[in-house]
Amino acid sequence: MANAIIAACDEVLNNGKCMDQFPVDVYQGGAGTSVNMNTNEVLANIGLELMGHQKGEYQYLNPNDHVNKCQSTNDAYPTGFRVAVYASIVKLIDAINQLREGFERKAVEFQDILKMGRTQLQDAVPMTLGQEFRAFSILLKEEVKSIERTAELLLEVNLGATAIGTGLNTPKEYSPLAVKKTG
Repeated sequence: MANAIIAACDEVLNNGKCMDQFPVDVYQGGAGTSVNMNTNEVLANIGLELMGHQKGEYQYLNPNDHVNKCQSTNDAYPTGFRVAVYASIVKLIDAINQLREGFERKAVEFQDILKMGRTQLQDAVPMTLGQEFRAFSILLKEEVKSIERTAELLLEVNLGATAIGTGLNTPKEYSPLAVKKTG
């Protein structure tokens, strides 16, 4: 059963199979329950076909009992968002660092070019163009540190807490295993 569920996930994620089977409106209430249940049903039906059964023969692979298995949208959605945002932040930091390095190169290249510094929309005191680019670089370096501190908060996951945070109906070993697998 587990292999069929994993293969069904791969079919959707890697091959775009059954994308037309996700009709749920993006605007919804209930912490994403509609999308979560829709996903469980699509994965169960793909899994059933992979196991040689007909769609809807849920006695062999059930969307709630087998695919959803101890999940709550209050667990899965925040964790999914955190994982996705964390992956995006890693890419963002790489891009910011490339930009910062470019500013550093320009700081060296333009270290002898004089210009007027400006403040309050008026000319202020002389500075070099290199100093201006170095200031941009320093600002980006500080912003990367701030983003990295924020990203640390995204490493906390809700898996295993279930609907209201008590972990009711979740096996004891589930949370540690979920943390190990996502870490």
